[in-house]
Amino acid sequence: MVRKQATTLLHPAAEDVARKQSLAPRLSDLQGVTIGLIDNHKRNADVFLAELGRVFQEEYGVAKVVSYKKVSQSMPTPDEVMDQLAEECDAIVHAVAD
Repeated sequence: MVRKQATTLLHPAAEDVARKQSLAPRLSDLQGVTIGLIDNHKRNADVFLAELGRVFQEEYGVAKVVSYKKVSQSMPTPDEVMDQLAEECDAIVHAVAD
């Protein structure tokens, strides 16, 4: 008797088709805006973002800085966090550091 065995092949890519996206509209000024800062959890990202937040507020008049630190550098920022930041912030900076 001959047995047939099935093989399952998994595609390792996160997306099969890249989505085209355009650049977000640019802010005309940073005075009085709210900036979101996403720490990607890599070494020194927190140091860079703390300084960036300080510079934004002291030198460019940013009214508020909202920070979020990812659980892991290999995991994407959760959709609900991105939705909240997009609702609350005028612009978001996602930092990478090493």
